[in-house]
Amino acid sequence: MDATDDALGVRKLGHRNFVGGDGDLWDRIGRLQFEFLCARGLQPHHVLLDFACGSLRGGIHFIPFLEAGNYLGFDKSFDLVAMGVMSELGSERFTARRPEFVLNGRFDLSEFTKKPDFVVAQSIFTHLVADDIRRSLAAIASIAKPTTEVFATYFLRDQAYGNPAQSHSRMNFYYLPEDMRAFGADSGWKFENIGSWNHPRGQQMARYYRA
Repeated sequence: MDATDDALGVRKLGHRNFVGGDGDLWDRIGRLQFEFLCARGLQPHHVLLDFACGSLRGGIHFIPFLEAGNYLGFDKSFDLVAMGVMSELGSERFTARRPEFVLNGRFDLSEFTKKPDFVVAQSIFTHLVADDIRRSLAAIASIAKPTTEVFATYFLRDQAYGNPAQSHSRMNFYYLPEDMRAFGADSGWKFENIGSWNHPRGQQMARYYRA
């Protein structure tokens, strides 16, 4: 799905439903990723990259928690991010916390002014073909510190399953832990399969690291 199709989808479904759930589900998943990262050591002085930040389901928790300027949000959809800022974050917190956003569909992170200590990729690899996951991890590697940790969710493939031929924002993709390991190895990442982390839709968690 290209950016034009995404924009139409956002306007039709709304910025919450487009990323997979309004109401309680939106709140649960946003809070879940925040609490997970905090349990893994995220502190206010750290820099966090929210890879595929969308309409700030996680961002509305991370941005007030982190020191000003320490939230980096990447997404391909201007519409999603703009609606998240306007409808969820608000102009006052945006001005006070100074989140930094880079928006493109090329997985190009080079415009960020800081290097992340932590990266969260919540429900993005679940919509990508293998080559795009490799590109994502390589892009993250290009701006990472030696100590950067990446936490990325994926759907576990438990039987023969044919993924769609192209990445798509509204279709699910399924992989084995061995696949996820290989995707990261191509750009120098080591891999830990965390597995279940109480995601309400059964997404698994992978950790990538260097040190």
